[in-house]
This record gives sequence, C-alpha cells and structure tokens, in this order.
Amino acid sequence: MSTKVIRVATSYPVRKLSPGRLLAMAAVSPEGSQDPVDMALDASLKVNRPDITPTFTSDFSPARPQRKYSLAQVELPQVGHVMVMRGDLQAVMEQANMTREERALIVRNADIQDKAGRRCLAVARADIAPDGTVGEYYMEGFVALSLENPQELASNVAANPNEWVRVNIWSATLRFQHWANMVLIVLMSLSGYYIMRPFFGPAAEAGPDVGYLMGWIRMIHYVSAFLWLGLGFSRLVLSFTAKDRQLRWRSLWPLNSKEDVKNLWGTMQYYMFLRKHGPLYLAHNPLQQLSYTGIYAMCFIQMLTGLMLYGLYHQDNMFWMLVSYPVHWFGIPVIRLIHSLIMFILWAFVWLHVYLAIRADALERHGGVSSMFNGGVWLRRGARPVDAPEIG
Repeated sequence: MSTKVIRVATSYPVRKLSPGRLLAMAAVSPEGSQDPVDMALDASLKVNRPDITPTFTSDFSPARPQRKYSLAQVELPQVGHVMVMRGDLQAVMEQANMTREERALIVRNADIQDKAGRRCLAVARADIAPDGTVGEYYMEGFVALSLENPQELASNVAANPNEWVRVNIWSATLRFQHWANMVLIVLMSLSGYYIMRPFFGPAAEAGPDVGYLMGWIRMIHYVSAFLWLGLGFSRLVLSFTAKDRQLRWRSLWPLNSKEDVKNLWGTMQYYMFLRKHGPLYLAHNPLQQLSYTGIYAMCFIQMLTGLMLYGLYHQDNMFWMLVSYPVHWFGIPVIRLIHSLIMFILWAFVWLHVYLAIRADALERHGGVSSMFNGGVWLRRGARPVDAPEIG
C-alpha cells in the first residue's frame, strides 16, 4: 500500500487577494514545521509562486480540539501586520465577517471541492493596529487540499506549468445567454431576410396553391423574436439582481474611468497594428465594451421596430395599436428599412466579432474563444489587468 501525500489542489479567494497571495497567507507557519499541511502549503507556494517568499512566524497558536483553527501574527508583504486565522471551514466562517455574496461563493465552491474528496482549509485575516489591537476578521477564501499518490502528484505537477493561471470569468448564465443570443439572431436573420426577399420556394405567380412555406418562415421569425424579447428581459433583470460582476449593469457601461478613456485609444492602436501590445483587461477592454453597449442599444431599437411591424397585423387590439402607432409618424417603409439595416449591421458585427476573437486567441494565447464554452481564460502569472488584481 503506497503512502499518500497532501497536495494543494486549488486556492480560491473571495476578496481582493490573488490566488497566490491567498496561498502565501495560508502557508504562514512556524519555521521548520513538520506538520504535513504546512509542508504541503510551503511546497505548493515554492512550485507555483517562486516569486513569493514563504513567511514564517514565531507567534503561532496551533489549532486545538476546542478551537478548530490556528492563529498566526505576521507581517506580510502587500498586506501588512495581520493576524491570520486558518483552519476548519465552518469554524472560520463562524468567526469571520463576509458579505452574503462572499458566503454564497464560498459555500458553493467548497461544496464542489468536498464532492471531489478534498478538504477546504479556510483563511481569514484581521488587521493589527500599532497598539497591538486585533481588528475584526474577514474571510479571504480557502485552499483545497487533497490526498494523492506520489506518482499522480508528479504527473499533475508536470501537466500544470506554473507560468499560466486559469481565471474563471464568464458564469454559466452569461454563457447560456451568449449562445442563446447567437442562435436566435441567426434564426431571426435568416427568416427575416426570406420574409424581405423570398429567394427560394414557389413563386406567387405559380398560382393560388403555393403552399405554406412563407407561413412557416414567419412563424419561425415570430417565435424566435418573442424568445429574444424574453432573453432581453431576463438580461435586464439580471443586470440589477445578479451576483456575478459581469452580469451587473456596470459591466455594460463602456468607460468607467479616465484610465479607460486613455486605454480606448491604446486599444484602437493595437487593433490597427500600430502598437505591439494593448492594455490588458481581464474582461472586456474599453473598445470591446463600447461596441457591445452599442450593439445592445441597436438590439433594443430592433426589438421596438419589430414590435411595431408585428402590431400592424393586430390593430383590433389596443395594446398592439399603441405599440405600432409610431409607424403612422414615419411610415411602414422607414420602419422596415431601419429593421433591415440593423439586421445587416448585426451580420457585420458577428463576422468582425468572430474574427477579432480568433485573432486575439491566436496572438494572446489566453483561450478567449474556448472561454465561452468553459468560462475561464488563461493569463500569465503576475499579469496585472486594468480591471482585476494581479494574476496568480
């Protein structure tokens, strides 16, 4: 029977620390400690973050049966003079402060680790004032530990080069909306173009019995359109209620600071091959977000014009009569022209979007295209995105 060793599977921060800094905080221990957990944390830090020097302390109070967490007073780089609490997840959560969103994230992700057979080592910290007063503890995250055979451990380390870090950014909800949008826009575009110009099927001149092809095409168009309206409404609701940062309404605001305005020009230069490197953003850079916000605005107009045209066939209904009333101001041809032009603009955007996504993936090697399937991108350890903490 082979002896198993403790391995750090993942480091999951919930506040401002990077995964590497959280691991360094968890690894604080007495110098020369022979505790298997301390040794595993120290070894993981040396392998995955050789740029961070392990911190040792003599002011260390180990966990006890009555208190399932240790306490270590230490001076940490980029953090300051703090008291580090480390131990049983439930015990630390009872002592540390956290927001409702942070608690939900910890519980959900700790449950995933638990189902994978891993133990979650919670980490919290409290600032220490100059007079020695220990402040309130705040939850920083957890480090998941697993038991593995030495052979499996060696293969895992070999397959996980330490210069790249996978960062989860796109939630399952956001990815579902992305692909649902794509499918519905394709269906509406194809059916809408056919309604505008029936380029195949029986011609009207063939006689009275021309089949029901146009009826089916119109049905596909209308069903897709109302599903799209529902998707848009859900996006609106989520922008005010979602916990995911990328779903909140602020993520739709293209320019959030003077730095974003400055980086907008830098990004444009990068896309025009005038600069070798553009500003690094974890999510969307200013030019991308400006484009997406503009597309959202056009999609809103597309929905309105579509509802106006649909309402023309239901003038016996007060609601649809009011919805379609602007048609009387501009005329049916103008509304249809706007509706069609936006469709062609969306086509152009889709082609450009696909090209730029593949180009960025090929040049930057961050897995941006696959991130819309698995939710994560890869960035070099130590990278400093404008919109996120230091990676790693």
